[in-house]
Amino acid sequence: MRNDFYVADYGPHFRGWVGRTAEKMICIAPPDYMTDPTVLAVMREMVARQGGDCRACQGCPLGPLNLNN
Repeated sequence: MRNDFYVADYGPHFRGWVGRTAEKMICIAPPDYMTDPTVLAVMREMVARQGGDCRACQGCPLGPLNLNN
């Protein structure tokens, strides 16, 4: 499955969005996803709820290089 990752600032209460089509998963993260462990956990949970696995996306900032966070 192809994946697209975007960063968007939709205000202080935005914690991310994950959607899935037949061809790909689309992740939109707030700018603080790398500095706020809660945001990172929320993003990964949303991916999992859509049937994805952050460990599988090699080029994604939420993926394997950051799973220690």
